Amino acid sequence: MKNKRLISLSIGLLVLLSLFFLFKENEETYEIYNTNSPSRVKEVSLIVSDVDKLTTFYQQVIGFDILIAEQNKVTLTADGKTPLLVLEEVENSVEKPLGTTGLYHFAILLPDHSSLGTMLLHLSETEYPMQGASNHQYSDALYLADPDGNGIEIYTDLPPANWERDKDGGYVGGSYPIDFESLVKQATPSWNGLPDDTRIGHMHLQASELEITEQFYVDGLGFDITSKGNGSLFLSKDHYHHHIALNIWSGTGLPAPPDNSKGLRKFSIIFTQEELDKAKTELKRLDFPFEENDSFILVKDPSGNTLEIIAK
Repeated sequence: MKNKRLISLSIGLLVLLSLFFLFKENEETYEIYNTNSPSRVKEVSLIVSDVDKLTTFYQQVIGFDILIAEQNKVTLTADGKTPLLVLEEVENSVEKPLGTTGLYHFAILLPDHSSLGTMLLHLSETEYPMQGASNHQYSDALYLADPDGNGIEIYTDLPPANWERDKDGGYVGGSYPIDFESLVKQATPSWNGLPDDTRIGHMHLQASELEITEQFYVDGLGFDITSKGNGSLFLSKDHYHHHIALNIWSGTGLPAPPDNSKGLRKFSIIFTQEELDKAKTELKRLDFPFEENDSFILVKDPSGNTLEIIAK
């Protein structure tokens, strides 16, 4: 009887050990985003209807400071030295036609939830209309649009170790209710504009077709896919949840807007010199034309969105 028990225990132990090693063998490990990683999206340039009106909005409602003021053009900053947003009033500009590609929103990344809570209270006090708020499982975000209708996301990231992965290693996003009570509790008593370490966290663009868009950004520029499906494509460097998102939610085959349309003029991305050299080689191989300069290239994606890619 005693021997039978020992045999049963041994078999049970072997089964458990086999299962353990089977799970360990199939368990995927992924690199976690390092929050000290350098910024990838440098700045956003918009063509606007009224540079004075839009500058006032971005100062008083969003919290930017003026870095450079020129005739019909203003460059805005958060820390007094780093350009983040350029507003330019262009002669003979036109309204962006409906049913065209371009900006879905640009996203301002705040350093922490205290900053986001303070921004939430400030927006509430200004009574400027918000368009929504969401927990995305890797970030908490507030949404609004400027007076020209350009979409703006203001967000902060959740701890990268908690970003959920799917079976293919992509990030699991979604739109869930945000914890407003927690945000308000973390807010500081007074709003003093954007924190110095604010940056542009990502760009979300309207695309014409996703297949050729994927070829351009992944094969051509070397971005990694972090999420794909439901008419969208999310891409990043450095294991971030996304630096660039693209969608076809307004339909496929959309034309690009005219170059003098109000809205997104261009945005700049920071690459290492090695990344830029490789991108130039791959873009040439794939027959995507670009304008080359000493330390940067200008290139339009297949949907007509203009990127300035800078080596740093």
